Amino acid sequence: MKLNTRDLSKISLMAALSFIGSFISIPIGPVPVTLQTLFVLLTALLLNPQSAFFAQLLHLLLSVLVRGGQIFLSPSFGFLIAFIIVAPVISYLKKTGKVTADRYLVILATGLIYVIGTPYMAIILNVFLELGLSFSQLLISGVLLFLPGDGIKAVLAVVLANRLRKIIKH
Repeated sequence: MKLNTRDLSKISLMAALSFIGSFISIPIGPVPVTLQTLFVLLTALLLNPQSAFFAQLLHLLLSVLVRGGQIFLSPSFGFLIAFIIVAPVISYLKKTGKVTADRYLVILATGLIYVIGTPYMAIILNVFLELGLSFSQLLISGVLLFLPGDGIKAVLAVVLANRLRKIIKH
């Protein structure tokens, strides 16, 4: 699939919003609560799979460029990897009609982000930082602390996606 100017604009916008959203944060636990997941969900709901992939890849590259190589050893880096995988998968499910309801897609997306990001966080915290956290401690610090905020962001993503679809055309 060839990308046109409109696609490149959407990719750039969603990458920039995801990146900027990472700076709007509440530091709790090993991974801060940020707005970037809201924009990742919007990327998945509004862009086609290829554009969603490139938007989140660009988001990752911007993060590495600005924060440097140490980001690879950050507990939150696994979640950045998850965004690259989850955004196009959710977009594909939406586009093909396999799952059409946005509310189910954002729940699935959030779950997949946790499934991919949390093991990376566990490796960084327990292997590299040698914190020796138990599974339950990792579950609390990597998932349960974030569920309320991610629930709010999921609802916001659905509402915003429905409104934005009326403004932009795919």
